Amino acid sequence: METGNDLLERGQEPISVEPAEPPRQNVFLAESETALDDSGYEFKIAVVYQDTLAQSWAIQMCRPVRQKFGGENVQNTWHSVRSLSDPEILVEAANAAFAADVIVVAIHAADEMPPELCAWIDVWLPRRLARVGALAALIGVAGETAPEVSRTQEYLQAVARRGLLDFLPHERKLTAEPGVPFTLPITEQAPASA
Repeated sequence: METGNDLLERGQEPISVEPAEPPRQNVFLAESETALDDSGYEFKIAVVYQDTLAQSWAIQMCRPVRQKFGGENVQNTWHSVRSLSDPEILVEAANAAFAADVIVVAIHAADEMPPELCAWIDVWLPRRLARVGALAALIGVAGETAPEVSRTQEYLQAVARRGLLDFLPHERKLTAEPGVPFTLPITEQAPASA
């Protein structure tokens, strides 16, 4: 199995785009001071992806975080949605989400969420309350915005709200050509709300 660090070494250089709505707190920058000092803090990112295309979106998003904090200060965990049907992997992925500073869900828009994804969320979400963090939703869209895009985003936004997480949605256009790079902006975040 490849590690998150192995996955980040591949791919195109990312570009930054603004999130759809500003986060409540500046999760990336709030932790950066700690991550770069001698405390040994590791910035943790838990990624769950639907397929190799969605995984590539998450890799592109995670790369600048790794560059900002330094590879030795970032811990990535990677799990495919399909692998969450294995109870041991489900527990491992849920524990990673519970401990993560940022949870990344990279999926294609659909009328219904994959049952494995919902089961994973049901395991970590009740344990996550009152921890600072963010849920980044990378949602694949086949064309013009369709109702399933809205349902996918609404579901993940409700998860973020229940977990008191910043919600950072981004739609990815599904095209015949792979990969216009994308990352969440980590240098120009909206100021934390009071």
